Amino acid sequence: MSGRPVMTFFPQTRLAELAARPGGIMRDIAVENALKHIESMRGEGNEAIARLMEEIEAVLSAASGGKLSADQMRAILRTADQVVTLAGTFGYDAFGRVMKSLCDVADGMMHSHLNDAAPIAVHVRSMRLLAPDSTQLSAAQIETVLAELSKVLAHYNLNSIAAQSEAGDGVFAAR
Repeated sequence: MSGRPVMTFFPQTRLAELAARPGGIMRDIAVENALKHIESMRGEGNEAIARLMEEIEAVLSAASGGKLSADQMRAILRTADQVVTLAGTFGYDAFGRVMKSLCDVADGMMHSHLNDAAPIAVHVRSMRLLAPDSTQLSAAQIETVLAELSKVLAHYNLNSIAAQSEAGDGVFAAR
């Protein structure tokens, strides 16, 4: 490296221009307003979650002989992924973890060319246990449910696939 200073060019953009203007609202107030707006949408979000859960259950109930087709697995994965987003938006952490596990199972089974509906059914039952409108479970009960779901992942040897997903190895590009 030479001792010469490096010139950096900052192009003038509309965003930079607006940010440099005086006025507007303070960041903390903007965040508070955004949180209030999200909270005002909780009812709609819960309705969307309920509708999406029904879609997952409908796909599962259409399983033939305890087997799901690749298209059915993709439909479950796509819908569960939408629920993960909604769960995160509205702060349903435990429910979101169940739905992420459902995504991991569905995607892992698709990539492993497995079509057993049983692990999906277990996750769907767990989904109902932790859904926003369900009876609240204690922290210990929630951890028990999540631990049992991790056993399902281990039984189907999907733990390594889920770990690759978290590491960003591109295994789950469909999500």
